[in-house]
Amino acid sequence: ADEVCTSPRDESLEVTLKRCIAFCYDVTVDWAPFVRVTVFADNVNEHQLNVPVYHSMLMCFGEPHDLREQVKCKAVPGTDVQDGLVKPSVFWTRKIPGRSLPFRALAHALLGFFVDLEDADPRKQLLVNILLQMHEACYNCVGRHKEVFEYCVYDLLDAERRPDGRPVPSDRQQAMALVRQHAEIFLDKHKRNALHAAYLSPLKYLFQDIYEIFENLDSHGASFWVAMLKTFFPDLDMPFEDIEQLDIGWAWGAIDFLPMTSHGSAKLALQRFSDPANLSLDWRTVTRDLPRNSPRFEGFGALGAPYLGRFRGLPFRPGPAGFQEALRRIRQQPAMQKAFLPYVERFTSFFQPSILLQRWTFFALSSDRWVGELGPALQRLRADPAPSAVAPEAVEALREELCSVDGEVNVDVALSLLGLAEVPWVPESI
Repeated sequence: ADEVCTSPRDESLEVTLKRCIAFCYDVTVDWAPFVRVTVFADNVNEHQLNVPVYHSMLMCFGEPHDLREQVKCKAVPGTDVQDGLVKPSVFWTRKIPGRSLPFRALAHALLGFFVDLEDADPRKQLLVNILLQMHEACYNCVGRHKEVFEYCVYDLLDAERRPDGRPVPSDRQQAMALVRQHAEIFLDKHKRNALHAAYLSPLKYLFQDIYEIFENLDSHGASFWVAMLKTFFPDLDMPFEDIEQLDIGWAWGAIDFLPMTSHGSAKLALQRFSDPANLSLDWRTVTRDLPRNSPRFEGFGALGAPYLGRFRGLPFRPGPAGFQEALRRIRQQPAMQKAFLPYVERFTSFFQPSILLQRWTFFALSSDRWVGELGPALQRLRADPAPSAVAPEAVEALREELCSVDGEVNVDVALSLLGLAEVPWVPESI
């Protein structure tokens, strides 16, 4: 955000978007505004046929020069296009926190980074999926924009830190900075994995046959559970975009699911999701041998999916006002805090020091940066005085010292290495 505000792009959003479309659909820049495609949704009833890419995205971004256009599409109930028209999304038209620029400036910078790459650069292929998902979100809701933006940021981070051609850290300070950067990336991914294992994966298993709930868990579900955690830990920094003031679908994920997992395959699924060894695994992989076990609820037809398994005492008024009231009650009412405490403990259980060190070790050793950067940096930190060069044999020896061939992690070595790099989240002891 700082970079966008201090060094905005020279070309307009319209020009950048035309260049992106030209690359992704193999047309000329002049032809880009006329590209039309079919947008496929999870639900066949929500497919969009023969819709424009350029004008849909500009309208959704709220680009002032394009608001005169009327972009028609198939009406989809419960989305931003429920009246059959693409509308400016509040996700993109809101201001960047503490800045005067609209949020779409971040999308402009992100698209510009990728489209400016040489066509032969393999990283530029990421732009195809980025543009496809941003366009698809135009026919959905603010929660989907949130989800897509988060994925795009991860693609940007991966592209910016590609190891190709990077020099090995030459001194101790450079080595410390590299290790700390890698450790922070790990922590963000660990938080994301923990949120899925604690809440989203169990909910996906339980509600895999109830489309209205299932399709909203990665967006609105993540929004609710992250906000709930922050009522207990106000300083918690999570790698998710905050849409508390915008989220109209937060109730889709606010489900008291633990009572539904007391027996049968649901109980076994929850045990597997609670196992740190399964962190980062997709919920389908973890439960592939278990039967589908969607809960049954009396009055489902009368109440509707948002009321399944509701927390007693939690308001289910839609919209940001209802969300804020729900968070206020969780924050201030002892009965609500007691109800959510088991859920908080599910998340915090993944942050025991031994688990963090084990997961960091696996993350580090499997990184494409291990041989060329991370391994040499760690070896340089533990040597006194620091060697002028680190031999490949020394990096391989460090790998074997950290983790044996049977997968046993030496957490003491991991703790020592991260301590030498002065990584902020490293515990003082195990």
